[in-house]
Amino acid sequence: MFRNFLKFQRCCRRALNTDVSASPTGVQVLESLYWKERDMLLWSRLQEEAMMLIDEPMLGEWFESTILASSSLHEAISSIVARKMSREMADTRMRLESLEYLTSQILANDERIGADIIAIMSRDPAAMSYLQVVQFFKGFHAVQAQRCAHAIWKDNDKNTALALQDRVNELWQVDIHPAAQLGGGLMCDHATGLVIGETAVVGRDCTILHNVTLGGIGHDKGVDRHPKLGDRVTIGAGATLVGPIRIESDVVIGSQAVVSINVPTGLVVVGRNSLLNPSRSTARKAEVLRRPITWIYETSSEA
Repeated sequence: MFRNFLKFQRCCRRALNTDVSASPTGVQVLESLYWKERDMLLWSRLQEEAMMLIDEPMLGEWFESTILASSSLHEAISSIVARKMSREMADTRMRLESLEYLTSQILANDERIGADIIAIMSRDPAAMSYLQVVQFFKGFHAVQAQRCAHAIWKDNDKNTALALQDRVNELWQVDIHPAAQLGGGLMCDHATGLVIGETAVVGRDCTILHNVTLGGIGHDKGVDRHPKLGDRVTIGAGATLVGPIRIESDVVIGSQAVVSINVPTGLVVVGRNSLLNPSRSTARKAEVLRRPITWIYETSSEA
């Protein structure tokens, strides 16, 4: 049944001349589509990748039960995340059947799932296939689990939401409060040691590396205490952002930086609240163009 279905989908895609492979071109094609069409093609590609590995002795059964036995992208992701959270080593363990039902209800029709997958394929050179992303990238798993915890938190079931947070922390060493708001297209690379506090907001298409803290200040409950990120913000490994500050869109926070002030659009932050402007001078612009990733290490710390 699966083989016939996948043959049909491959024929349809060849007729449409649509490349949705894991190549840069395929990822760019998916990025350009309306999310429902994107996720349909992405789901088709995931099934093909799983089918090619169904006879793999160690993982074939896992791919079949999570990908090929599901009827949609969102159902497959729900199954994967629920099964990982239901491992019997957890003190906060919930029944697999309950977790699968819960996550599938919450994640159904959430366009951010496909956006997250595409973001990882587009930005992470270590991501070689969609299947690898959805099965083995713990940053992706932790984000989807937090999306479920967030919906439960908003539904005023605080205990269940915190139980999910606790399980995510136990499994993946990622501590994201259920009340935090995460935009789509989020890549949490490696993700170990990531901490995002209760009132934090992360915009669209952000990239956050490991050991990053979006921390709060103060002890009063129910007040704004954590950073707010705009869109396309990049935060390097080990950076710490504290307080209800605003990090505007297209900002880059360097590794190990400490940020406790608002940061305007398009700037780079290094060290302790040291702001660098990529467009400060003609020489600086040329330096940025020459080494867009490492220019901050080759210039003075003056803004």
